[in-house]
Amino acid sequence: MSKGHEYFSESITTLQVTLYVKRKNVDAFQITVDAFQDVSSQLAGKEFGFWLDQICLLNAKAGLLSEAPLSWPIFHSRISYDAISLLLSIMEIYEQIIRNAPETKLWQIGEQLRLNPKAMSKNGDFPIDVADKHKAMGQTVSNYLRKASCLVKNAGIGIFPKFSK
Repeated sequence: MSKGHEYFSESITTLQVTLYVKRKNVDAFQITVDAFQDVSSQLAGKEFGFWLDQICLLNAKAGLLSEAPLSWPIFHSRISYDAISLLLSIMEIYEQIIRNAPETKLWQIGEQLRLNPKAMSKNGDFPIDVADKHKAMGQTVSNYLRKASCLVKNAGIGIFPKFSK
């Protein structure tokens, strides 16, 4: 199995698509669907066709939500809602801090937000260790800001969710 998508949120149809997987080396999908007993076979057939169309749209190109926006209930990506929220929050906090205190270093922002626990300096750390931790924290913040910026730019041109260039 090369690509899996988990049930992500409330469905927009009476059928609940809980999992679909594109099989390796075969032009076929495995789809798991839950249907209530009171759903007519005509409605179920129509809705299943809808989901099949959405899955085909997702897999036709890069598999991005912007290619099949109605598939949100079954869409799963490394970019979860929580990840998107975190990236945008960090970007917003960074912009506010830099606007008010432009001399603030990235590592200071990272320590305030506790973004990388391993890169938090502690009392008693040697100066060389503190410098290494500051560098690691600065890189962590920089990576988050780069991803957030790409996410925003890509969404602005209709590609979502994607945080790479």
